[in-house]
Order: sequence, then structure tokens, then C-alpha cells
Amino acid sequence: MQVDFYSKNILIVDDNKVNILVLEGLLEDEGYTSILSATSALQAYDILKKNNIDMILLDVMMPQIDGIEACRTIRQTPNYNHIPIIMITADISDETLRKSFEAGANDYLNKPVNMTNLKVRIESQFMNAHKDALILNQNRLLAVNETVQMLAHQWRQPLSIISTITMDIAVAYEFDELTAEHLDRSLNNINNAVQELSKTLDEFRQISNIEESTSLNNINDTVNKSIKLIEDRFESNHINLETDLQHQQDILYFPNELVKILISIYTNSIEAFKKTPHEIKKFIKISTKQNKDYTYIEAVDNAGGIDKDLINRIFDPYVSTKDEKNAVGLGLYNAFNILKESMHASIKVTSQNSQTTVTIKIPNTK
Repeated sequence: MQVDFYSKNILIVDDNKVNILVLEGLLEDEGYTSILSATSALQAYDILKKNNIDMILLDVMMPQIDGIEACRTIRQTPNYNHIPIIMITADISDETLRKSFEAGANDYLNKPVNMTNLKVRIESQFMNAHKDALILNQNRLLAVNETVQMLAHQWRQPLSIISTITMDIAVAYEFDELTAEHLDRSLNNINNAVQELSKTLDEFRQISNIEESTSLNNINDTVNKSIKLIEDRFESNHINLETDLQHQQDILYFPNELVKILISIYTNSIEAFKKTPHEIKKFIKISTKQNKDYTYIEAVDNAGGIDKDLINRIFDPYVSTKDEKNAVGLGLYNAFNILKESMHASIKVTSQNSQTTVTIKIPNTK
């Protein structure tokens, strides 16, 4: 895999300008051409806002805001949390390394920095980031594919209406019963069905867009949008929908990505209900809540639960909760990766007493 890393933007953060000059010299000698620097965490945050940074070399020991705290802040900011961070420190104690990795660091370098170590670790992190980006894009495309399948389902009813009306017009014409009033009413009904098709297409086109950055949104609005796009499938499968959406403050996340993930979760529930006895009262309960640190979305169904052996592997690729031969088992795998990589969020699935609960946990970034 030939990838040019030498033109990527590397940010050096160190309160000692001599250390910055040394690192800049080493990187330039190796062929890197775009190097930025900051002498404090606050200055680094400002550079991140104004530039597309691909790698951060972050000193641990800095006044005011140290490197570990700066690393933690970057990891909690959705627009930057994907950037590889290599900590640079003279303190290689177990405690410092533990705190660095817990804060979200990808790797570390000892001071004084050795050129060979610097080169190998930077290239390794760039390669990992490149692979992660490919996987994330693949996950997003697979999520779009699920959305297209949902669109096809949404179109069936209005297309069926149009087909029925045109057949009715043809029969009325054949028996010389097609009056002007009959034709006008039929054309009006066809137009209404076409408008519904157009509206649905616009909604799905919007959520299919791949977002480049997070935006400030309300989780309840996103949940309601996801429900609207699939509520006809709840009705056609006789599933009772219950909601408990508590008041939310707006937070930063990817709303279109979240809509697609929620639709995938609902679809899993709908498919699971097809294997349950017809006499049970089917339900899906969707709730939201928020505390000072996190926002939660919870979806509960009574579709029979998930086997213990399967639930431990449910986020693995190609593991499916469905029995169909064409079930590829990528829905929850995609959800897990998109939430983790794009929003620094998490997803958990539990199952007990024929009920399955899916919980999404998103940090309250504003």
C-alpha cells in the first residue's frame, strides 16, 4: 500500500522552543514538509480549529495544561478525536504511561528523541490511521446501503397505489366509464403518491450524506426523525411503538450517521419479531435521557431476546442476529465502529427475559 505521508500536517506541542526546533529538524531531514508548532495546549487547540492536522507530537510535561490533560480534551472533541497522538516524555514511569494511554494516546517516545524511533512510530501511526479511515468509510457506505434498502421499502406503498390507480383508469376506459371527474380524482391521487415518493427521497438523500464534521443538534430531534422514516414498518408488522424522550440540551455529534444507526437497530428488532409467536403484544420502547456528562438513547424490544453465546460476539463482523441466508451481519458492527470512531461514543446490547436492550452513550460535547 503506497501512501504519501510526507505532506501531511504534523503538529508539535511543547513549551520548550528548543525541543520544537530539534523535532522540526529531525522531521524535515526525513522529508516531512508541513510542520506546525504550539508552545501550550491552548495554542494547540486554536491550531486544531484552523488547520487539518494529521498527527500530534505532544509533550507530557507542560505548565498550566499538561500533555495528558490536553490529550484527554482532544479525545473528547469529536472533530479531532481521530487524530493520532504520540506522547513525548522524559518520564517513562508506569504511572505516566498508564495515564497517557488512558487519556487516549496512541504511542509514546522517550526524550531525547531518536530519529529511527520517531520515523518508525510516526509511519506506523499514519498507516494505522489510513487503515482506520478506509474501514470507517466502508462502514459508512454499508450504512448507506441499508438506508437505500429502507428507501426501497418506503417506496413500495406509493408505487403500489400508483399501479392500482393506473389499472383502474385503464379498466374504466375499456368499459367506457372514465368520466372527467373520475380521471381528475385519479390523477390527483397519483400526484399525491408522487409527492410522497419525492418527500421520502429527499429525507433519505439527506441522511445518506456523509458528514465531514459534527454539528450541534438535539438527540430527540434525531430520534424522532429516525422513527418517522421507519414507522410504517412498525405499523405493517403490528409493533406498538412507545417513546419517552426526556428534555435534552443540544450536543455535538453526526446526526445523519446516528439516524442510520438507529434505523439499523429498529430493523434488527423488526426482523426478530418475525420469529416470535403472533399472539404476543409486540413493542419497541425508545427513550432518551441526559446527565451532565453523557446523553443516552435506549431501545428495548420484546422480540425473544438474544442467545448468550451470540450476544458476546454481537459486535463482531459477519455475526448476524437474523436467520436469513443473505444476512451479512454488519449492522451492529458498523454501528459500533461509527459511534466509536466518529463520535467517541459507545453502544451496548443486553438481553434478559425475552427482551433486548440497546443503549447508545454519547459524550456531551458542546
